[in-house]
Amino acid sequence: MKKSGPRVGNPMATTTIIAILNWYLSSALLLSIGALVLSAVVRWASSVAARSPERCLAVTWALLAVALISPWAWRAAGIAPPANAPIEIWSGPRVDAGGASPARMTLGWIPSPERRAQGSLRPVPVTFGAGVIILGGGALLCFATLIVRRRRLGQLCAEMPLVKRVGRVRVCASDHAPAPFAARARGIAFIVVPTSLLAQSARLRMVIAHEAHHHRRGDLHAAALIGFFRTLFFWNPFLALWERAVAELQDFACDRQVLCHPRVSPIDYSHTLLWAAEAAHGKRYVLSGARGVADGSAASLGRRIAMLILIEKNSKRHRLPSWVLGLAACALIVGTSWVVRAAIADHRVTRSQVEDMGARITRRSGFPVLVDDQVVERLNQWVAVPKARESMQKALKRMPTYRGMIEKTMRARGLPAELLGMVMAESAFDNEAHPDTPAEKRSVGIWQIIPSTGRNLGLEVSPALDERLEPRKATEAAATLVAQLFDRYGDWPVVIAAYNAGGKKVDSLAVGATSKDKVRALVLAGRDEHARYVRVVMASVILIENPSLLE
Repeated sequence: MKKSGPRVGNPMATTTIIAILNWYLSSALLLSIGALVLSAVVRWASSVAARSPERCLAVTWALLAVALISPWAWRAAGIAPPANAPIEIWSGPRVDAGGASPARMTLGWIPSPERRAQGSLRPVPVTFGAGVIILGGGALLCFATLIVRRRRLGQLCAEMPLVKRVGRVRVCASDHAPAPFAARARGIAFIVVPTSLLAQSARLRMVIAHEAHHHRRGDLHAAALIGFFRTLFFWNPFLALWERAVAELQDFACDRQVLCHPRVSPIDYSHTLLWAAEAAHGKRYVLSGARGVADGSAASLGRRIAMLILIEKNSKRHRLPSWVLGLAACALIVGTSWVVRAAIADHRVTRSQVEDMGARITRRSGFPVLVDDQVVERLNQWVAVPKARESMQKALKRMPTYRGMIEKTMRARGLPAELLGMVMAESAFDNEAHPDTPAEKRSVGIWQIIPSTGRNLGLEVSPALDERLEPRKATEAAATLVAQLFDRYGDWPVVIAAYNAGGKKVDSLAVGATSKDKVRALVLAGRDEHARYVRVVMASVILIENPSLLE
């Protein structure tokens, strides 16, 4: 009977955007954990890595796959996200008479249980668009830099004089490269050696064997893949640890391959590594995407030489299987992905979710719950806008005071209990609610009945006594009116519109209609007051049936 309240809200970001952000932030955390695990294995369990570098590299790619796929896997499996998330989205833009207008998205750290119980959300506003621009712009800049560096690397390799060609591998000499390295450019595999090394045949063979194994194993492709993820997560410093750990494991694998040759001794090969490290000292020549014989840090070189001695002595100490470490690391990442399977909690509901809720109510009770964009917008205002959310939480707390009495009255009249949603829409179960209208037209009580309608229904409305404020009598009167309207129109959405706007208004809109469906379509068309009111009632019916939306 009163006019519906505030205008509705409209979700700002689509479900797809939220899903991408969830994947991006969750994967960044999981990759950081994987990087720390790999770095720890290489640094403090180097004996395990040295004995089985191939298995450790397989574990590395398994960890990468788990970190990138598991955030999607929980969602694809239909597993619900946790109740709390590090970042929560509470509100979207507002819709006024002229249509949707932009508004900022609010993100906020989850409140404590005490603050949540008090209904105090206190969202922290941030500029969402600026964050997306910074992330996207930074990634694009890093991609551009990576492409420029790789093109420069290919140009330099192509300009170097060819020494020998083995299949698709070209061995080139350089007067400027202080240390040898392997690279791929334009689909061609290059091994670049200093010109001075050509006179040292034994050392040259060891260097070429090491770099050739990088190409056979596809290490340069792996380096390009890791470079891609480093640019995608350019702000995450832990990806550098991942890259260094993988490079060292690849060097371990190549070192073992070189030592398989019967004429290569660990001592001679150690001297070669030291020479390469000394030659590369100072200004770096190896560019992004290349692999050098001794391109790592001094600590990495020390571990590799210690590994050579370990292999020569065939030490049996610390034989912890690499697959045990791999399983433990995968379990750690999977467990973490379960805990953070939703980095962003979007408190808004999608249309498909609302349609499912409405369909369940209709199947159970037969009451036709209409769902359209306006119903979804209204629900999202209640669910996702902090102030409206607190108001609806208070309404649900007041509801038990009147619910039993209202439902009993409706059942006695043969009316659906879902009409409880009209009380939510009218007064939010607040018997003292008063809209800001002139006193002579004021609607009061839980059903917000206006004076003239109250008198027509047999209620006393006078300065001495106002029976509209007596919930039981007001409910009896409202049930009488609703039953009369249903006998007249036979369609609940139209009845609800007539309760708000009056029968004359509905009759004027339905002139010429030949069926109930046509009457409904005409009455609910547009965004007039009564049409909005019907959507508010439908949203109220859904919310009453699904109070967990406000938890």
